[in-house]
Amino acid sequence: MQAMSETRTRTFKIVIMVLYVLVACVFILPILYMFVSSFKTDSQIVSDMSTVKAFLPTGKLSLSNYSTIMVEGQFWRFFRNSALIAILNVSIEIVVNSMIGYALGMLAFKGKGVIISLVIALAVVPTESVIINKFIVVNSMGLMNSIWGLAIPSAGYPMFIFLFYNHFKGMPMELVEAAVVDGEKYSGVFWKIMLPLSKPIVATVAIMGFIRIWGDVLWPTLVTRDETWRTLPLALRALSTDVYVFWGQIFAFSSLMTLPVLILFLIFQKQFIQSLTMTGIKG
Repeated sequence: MQAMSETRTRTFKIVIMVLYVLVACVFILPILYMFVSSFKTDSQIVSDMSTVKAFLPTGKLSLSNYSTIMVEGQFWRFFRNSALIAILNVSIEIVVNSMIGYALGMLAFKGKGVIISLVIALAVVPTESVIINKFIVVNSMGLMNSIWGLAIPSAGYPMFIFLFYNHFKGMPMELVEAAVVDGEKYSGVFWKIMLPLSKPIVATVAIMGFIRIWGDVLWPTLVTRDETWRTLPLALRALSTDVYVFWGQIFAFSSLMTLPVLILFLIFQKQFIQSLTMTGIKG
C-alpha cells in the first residue's frame, strides 16, 4: 500500500510539472516567436509562419530590421515620447492614488464609506466608457497633443486607489497616533512613515501603471494630432498598411518595446511578489 501511495504521489507530481511546462510554453513561445522573427526577412517569416521553423533561428539572419526602424522608423524619438509619458504618468499615479488610499484607509471622516463604495464601483467600469468625457475635458483645457494631455487623465485609477486603501487599512493605527503625539502632521506621517513602508505596493502600482500606459493605443490616438508626441504603439501600428505589412520591422519594434517592461519587472520582482503575498494574507 505504501509503495502504491508513493507511486501515485510521484505520478501526481509529474502531471503537475507537465502542466507547469505547458502553461510556461503558452507564455514563452509567443515571445520566442517574436524575438526570432525579428532577425528574419518578411519572406522568411511568411514561409515559416505555419511550421516549427517559426520558433527557430533558421535561414539568413540579420539586424536589418532593427537598423531600419531605428534610422527610418525614428524608433528612439517615439521611445523618448513613450518613456516621458510613462514616467510622468506613473509618478502622478503613485502620489495621487497613494494619498487617496491613505486617507480612506487610515483617516476617519464623514462619507468615507460612500467614497470607498464609489471607488470599488468605478474599478469595474471599463475605461472606454468614460474616454469621451475625458477627451472633452482635455480638449476644453487646451491639453491636446501635449505630454500633460497624454499622462494626466490616466493617472487617477480606481484599482490602484483600492490597492493602497487595502494596504493602509491593514497597517497599525498606533503608528499614526504615536507620530501625531510627537507633533507630526498627518501629511508628514504619510510621507515620512507610511509611504516608505509601502514599497511593495508602490512597486506593484509602478509596474502595472507602466505596462498600462506603455501599451496604450486608444488614448494617444485621440489626443495626438501629429508626430510631436506620437508614442511607440502608434508608430508600431503605422508599420501595417493596406498595401504591405512589414513583418520583420513589426517584430523588431515589438521586441524593443518589450525590453523596458521586462527590465522593470526584473528590478522590482521581489517587491511585486511580496505585494501579492501581502494581499493574499490580508484577503
